Amino acid sequence: MIYIPNLVSILLLALYSQGALKAPISDALQRLQAKVSVESLASVDMSGIAGRYTNPSKELVRRIGGVLSGDDLYLFPDGTYIYCEWSDVQPLTIYDKGKWTFTNGAVELKSDPDVKWDPKADRTYVAVRRQSHPKEILLVGLRRDLPYFEQEVRDDPESMLLIVSKGRRGKLTQASKRVKTRLLEQSWHPEDFKEIPTDSGKPHR
Repeated sequence: MIYIPNLVSILLLALYSQGALKAPISDALQRLQAKVSVESLASVDMSGIAGRYTNPSKELVRRIGGVLSGDDLYLFPDGTYIYCEWSDVQPLTIYDKGKWTFTNGAVELKSDPDVKWDPKADRTYVAVRRQSHPKEILLVGLRRDLPYFEQEVRDDPESMLLIVSKGRRGKLTQASKRVKTRLLEQSWHPEDFKEIPTDSGKPHR
């Protein structure tokens, strides 16, 4: 019986955390839906969300042609992730890695302890799809992607949605461990990152 109060506290904390996350995600979804026809993927489980997400997406590349830079977010089925960036002057480089969760239609990222720099990537993404594209998954970051979308949307919200979001380029299954191994062997170079104090006291690369 002495453990019951602790159990109740844990349950209340879990419920509070879910509610705290659900509110901003619901708000983000409404803000997107005010500009473009999208629907939430809250009913999908983690295995259905796992995959490789890219910006620019394959569809956006088809629309605009070749690009000189981009980023890849790998959400592995085991709950780990790897975030990479690349450009014409930089090979594929891991900027962040850690663990991810999917709750109430939102992907949450938490960096590993050995990521000692600011990866400058969104920590929370709302997962949506355009109603005209029932098989797609788009991730829109709450901190940077969504405000930029609202600022620049103008008269072509669908194109702007593709510009700010990461589109799933392919699924990742439990058999994708070799993908993670290859990325860590070839693109994980923490020695390339240094913590340099900024005026705000936060490190940057």
